[in-house]
Amino acid sequence: MAAVEDFLVLQGEITALLKVALADMRPAVHVLTPADLAGEDSADSKTTPAAQPTPAVNVVYMGHKFSAAPDRQRSDGRATLIAQLFVLEVATRNVRSLKAGSAARADGGALALRVFKAAVGARLPSAASPLMFVPGPGPVFKAGIQYLPLLVQADLLITK
Repeated sequence: MAAVEDFLVLQGEITALLKVALADMRPAVHVLTPADLAGEDSADSKTTPAAQPTPAVNVVYMGHKFSAAPDRQRSDGRATLIAQLFVLEVATRNVRSLKAGSAARADGGALALRVFKAAVGARLPSAASPLMFVPGPGPVFKAGIQYLPLLVQADLLITK
């Protein structure tokens, strides 16, 4: 494991993992980060949200947790192990039963299972632990799109 040079390195590695794991799906699944979901106007740097493509998995950094356990931090303060949290938000839209959302939920469940199988226990190049699923928020149905969030965490070793 090389020294970490980017605090959000795991986001890119999760995104790459999912792109490979979902490449054979039809219709094609978009694997996106918040930067992909925001449109930028280079002339004035104003950011406007883009429409949510579907089907998609949005990989979003949700923060980190520090441990008070002595085995997770060096006593001289030169290294610490943090648990970073990411949501793998499955977004699906299906125009059948658009108002009730049952078709989008069914599509979302199938895609979520593929995402789960790809990510559970995966070892990322920069992570100090395998990906582990943790409890997270429940699903949301909004504007015809089903959002099914799956929360994962992985340890990242930060050294001075």
